[in-house]
Amino acid sequence: MPHVSEIPHSRYHRQELLAGIGHRGQSLLSDSHVLIAGCGALGCSSAENLARAGVGTLTIVDRDVVDITNLQRQSLYCESDGTGRVPKAEAAKRRIGAINTGIICHGWVDHLAPDNVRSYLRGVDLVIDGLDNFPTRYLLNDACVEAGIPLIYGGSIATRGMSMPILPGETCLRCAFPWSNSPTASTLGENETCDTAGILMSAVVMVSAHQCVQAIKWLTGNREAIDRSLWSFDCWTNRTTRMPLASARQPQCPCCNQRQFDFLGGSLDCDAQILCGRNAVQVRPKPQGMRAPLLHLAHLLSAHGTFALRDNLLVGTLAGVHGESGCEIELAVFSDGRAIVRGSTDPILARTLYDRYVGQ
Repeated sequence: MPHVSEIPHSRYHRQELLAGIGHRGQSLLSDSHVLIAGCGALGCSSAENLARAGVGTLTIVDRDVVDITNLQRQSLYCESDGTGRVPKAEAAKRRIGAINTGIICHGWVDHLAPDNVRSYLRGVDLVIDGLDNFPTRYLLNDACVEAGIPLIYGGSIATRGMSMPILPGETCLRCAFPWSNSPTASTLGENETCDTAGILMSAVVMVSAHQCVQAIKWLTGNREAIDRSLWSFDCWTNRTTRMPLASARQPQCPCCNQRQFDFLGGSLDCDAQILCGRNAVQVRPKPQGMRAPLLHLAHLLSAHGTFALRDNLLVGTLAGVHGESGCEIELAVFSDGRAIVRGSTDPILARTLYDRYVGQ
């Protein structure tokens, strides 16, 4: 008779010992399909967590490539991914495949937009938000509310983070953060990004852990145990707060109550247009006609290149950021929030750089 320590167990044995999961819950996870929208720091951490938990199918969508500065916090990538500028979705798929050969992982190098987001939601049981900009988050919120698919929102900057579940029939992102008060072109540069404020990986892991445990509760049928609050913290000052989502729900929310999907319809999407013959892309945020605080933005961008403020125009070069031809990217930001990204004709790269350095 074999010694008890020699009895073979499933790789999920320790997880199956949990009263809320067991064999049935593990089987439900195996049959589940999760979309991870964005595979930066949050997306990497969540993808690895769910892959190790045994979620049967993961689909990762990300528009960006790995940069050497990502390696401090984006746990699925290695140095060769950064030096080789490998697309994040491809590098993440390869790493997930090495972590767990028993699950399926799809990686798509793409920008989530009104014309493709519905296709990525087909057959998906739950969505994890790993995005880095608010317009795409609101687009995803629209699509998930329309389809009745749960979305687990998460965000992290500096030493702070927050997370909340967006569940069918309950509070949505536009209830908690109404668009009129959300980051728009009127506050460009005032809202921090990882590139202007920094980021502590520990804060990222805290947020993604909260996202993943809510996801696992939903997927295993433990829906009454889900944390129905907007949970936020600052791990440096040891502050933690919770706002019950029931109190945040807006009876007149245009999305979850009126089912008016402005972002899904494209009316509030950010517009990127190639400028013919100029090796440049114009990025125009919506709503338009609002002013950007260029003096503050100039101060933030001074850490990333050489920039000068000329009347109502901020111009400069992003150090170490190169376009297709190998030349450094030039950035010109106008007082109405519009920007011209020179040195590339790739609209996706232009949007990415706009979100990263100008902010949304």
